[in-house]
Amino acid sequence: MELFRYSRDVYGQQTLEGMSWDLFWVFLGLAVATIVGHMIFKAVIEKKSAADT
Repeated sequence: MELFRYSRDVYGQQTLEGMSWDLFWVFLGLAVATIVGHMIFKAVIEKKSAADT
């Protein structure tokens, strides 16, 4: 699996074309897990602070 895509320009130099889309779903899943985890954490903290007062 290639992380970056390269090509050769007219002068024969290697140039970066972009990133591979193979890992898109991994990063999307990590982003969703982070957001959901943050929402759960905030709900627990707010519940604790409401119970303390």
